[in-house]
Amino acid sequence: MKSRSHSWLVVVALAALGLAGVQATLYLSYFYTPTQITPGTLWVVTPDGGAPVSLYESYRIFFIHLPSAYATATCCGLTALGGVMLLLTRKPQWESLVVSAAEGGLAFGALVLLTGTLWADFAWGSGRLGSGWNWEPRLTTMLILWLAFAALLVVRRALGQAQSRAQVTQITAVYGILLGPLYPLVSKAVEIGRIAHPLSFKDQLSAPEVALTQRVAGLGVLVALVALVALRYQWNELGRQIELERAA
Repeated sequence: MKSRSHSWLVVVALAALGLAGVQATLYLSYFYTPTQITPGTLWVVTPDGGAPVSLYESYRIFFIHLPSAYATATCCGLTALGGVMLLLTRKPQWESLVVSAAEGGLAFGALVLLTGTLWADFAWGSGRLGSGWNWEPRLTTMLILWLAFAALLVVRRALGQAQSRAQVTQITAVYGILLGPLYPLVSKAVEIGRIAHPLSFKDQLSAPEVALTQRVAGLGVLVALVALVALRYQWNELGRQIELERAA
C-alpha cells in the first residue's frame, strides 16, 4: 500500500512538472521568440506552386505541434514495446502499458491534428477553419494513425463483452505491435507525391530564441506525456485490481 501511494506521488509530481513546462513553453513562444526569424526562412510553398507564404506569427504553433508529434511517436513505440512484452510474458502490467500508451497517443495525436489544421488554414488555406485540410499524404496518414489509436481502445472494450480474457489480451498485444510502424509511415509521408507540408522545420527553427523555446517545449511536453501515460497506467491497474477482487 505504501509503495502504491509513493507511485501516485511520483505521478502527481510529473504532472506538475509537465504543466509547468507547458506554461513555460507558452510564455516563451509568445513573449520571447521573434515575429520574424531571418528574412526568407519563415515561409512555406503553397500546394499549387504559387508564391511562398510568409508564416509570420503562425509559426508559434510549432512549439506545441512538433513536441506533440514526437509524443505521438513515443506512444507508438510504447504500444509496440508493451505488445511484444505482453506476448512474451503474459503479464497484465504490459497490457496496461499498451492501453495507457494508446490513450496518450489519442490525446497527443488529436493535438497534432488540431494544431496542424489551424496552422494550415493560414499557411495555404483561405483562413477559414478547415480550409487547410487538403488530404495530402502527411495529413491523411496522421489521421489514420489517430483513428488506429481510437480503434484499439474501442475494439478492446467491445471484445471484452464477448471474448475471453486471454483472447482480449492477445488481440491487444497484436494490435499494439501493429501500431508501432504507423508513425514512421507518417514521417515518410512527406516524401510521397507533391505536398504542402514542409519537408523540414530546420530553417524555421534555426534562430537561437526559437531553438531554446523548442528545447523547453520538447522537454515540457515529454514530461507531460510521461505523466499522462503513468496516470492512465495507474488508473488501468487499479481498475484491473478491482475486477479481480470482484471476481474472487
